Amino acid sequence: MKYLLVIGFSCDVYRREPRSRIFLGDKLIDEFYIQHHRNSLNVALKEFYLSTYILQPLPNVSVEYKNIVVKNFPPLRFYEIEIDKQLKELELRIDIDNRDSNYNNGFITKSTLLQLEMCYFLPYDKRLLSRLIKIRKKNVANKNYASYRNRKNIIFRLNENGIEWIGKNTQKLPNDYNIGGNGYFSCRLVKKYGIFISKLFQSYRYHLYGTAILEYLIDKYQQHENQRNID
Repeated sequence: MKYLLVIGFSCDVYRREPRSRIFLGDKLIDEFYIQHHRNSLNVALKEFYLSTYILQPLPNVSVEYKNIVVKNFPPLRFYEIEIDKQLKELELRIDIDNRDSNYNNGFITKSTLLQLEMCYFLPYDKRLLSRLIKIRKKNVANKNYASYRNRKNIIFRLNENGIEWIGKNTQKLPNDYNIGGNGYFSCRLVKKYGIFISKLFQSYRYHLYGTAILEYLIDKYQQHENQRNID
């Protein structure tokens, strides 16, 4: 089955761009240097959530949310990946080589900091996504809507729930930190519902799919399918 991996970093470069290597299982997917890019998405989304009333009509909220996210995307990289149907579990790993700092006598006052701002891993199948949209619409109207709305249960957006940073000293951090130094991002992918999804840090009764963003990413990739880099 084919999947689409979408990666986007924000990075405050001090002197040298950090190097990233993406692995799925034992296969090297890509190697590249992370460019300087200020994170504007988190600030924009924070303002959006504060201004959104929980009972506001969903279509209006969804369109506004999508527009904000798309407008504040970091530089994105797209990878189309074929995964053997026989596999049951995989590790997505992103190694970071980032030794750029003014470390001296045990102190650091300046360093290159980065954040894995976007990391999507989704089936590359629009018909499947259409089925998920129908399931989502059916669940929206039930009595567990408050639990369903929790944005931490978006299963295809790994940077929200499923991926963590492991530093050179084995220190583990959630992904919403600005990170310096060497280490790697790791996400365990398991097969559920017949597709690979992240092994969530916390179980949820219902899952969100972020379908508007997923459709946008697939459309954008298809427009430039012969290019590895899409800005």
